[in-house]
Amino acid sequence: MKKTISLLFFVSIFAIKANAQVTIGIQDAPAKGAILDLKTNANGESTLGFLPPRVRLVQPSKSDPLPEHTQGMVVYNLVASDSLKVGFYYNSGSRWVHFSADSFTAENWFYMPSIPVDVTVTVPTDIDLYQKYVDQLNTAGGLVVKSDGATTPAKVLATVPGRTDLYYYVTAYDSDVFDAISITANGVMTYSIKPGAIATDATFLNIVFVEK
Repeated sequence: MKKTISLLFFVSIFAIKANAQVTIGIQDAPAKGAILDLKTNANGESTLGFLPPRVRLVQPSKSDPLPEHTQGMVVYNLVASDSLKVGFYYNSGSRWVHFSADSFTAENWFYMPSIPVDVTVTVPTDIDLYQKYVDQLNTAGGLVVKSDGATTPAKVLATVPGRTDLYYYVTAYDSDVFDAISITANGVMTYSIKPGAIATDATFLNIVFVEK
């Protein structure tokens, strides 16, 4: 009996490889152009769904819990975090990308929200750009101005990219005031003020975030 089962299994595998197309659910030919066709009825309709692998993703830029990034991989994430939603994700080859229900494609870059910068310091100074961004967009705050009918949620944005899921750029700045500007991979900017520099209303830093 074991030999018969083994032989049948071998024949099935051989047939799948020979055809390069597979139907699962019923004994019916797969649709033309489909390498895998899931059916429960001969008319192509079904009363059952497809249940993909369910995982707990850690961060868009990290492959975990999978061993590595594989382009085209599809999973269903079970846990929401600051940088992840619950739902379907596909892998671009370097990060997890959420299947968006939006009717438009959002740009993957945005300007840093306006923040005050101390220009009176005489030593190199650090600013955590990422934390400033999160604090502004993910807390209700005491001074909230909203449009008519809009709610006041605890978080303006439900999810935000993680620190290491962003690139940080200074695209322009007042070179008469600022000097020695650098930014770490975690979004911490260090800057110095030039000796004798005087800041005015025109003093500025343009900071852009780009999703990896």
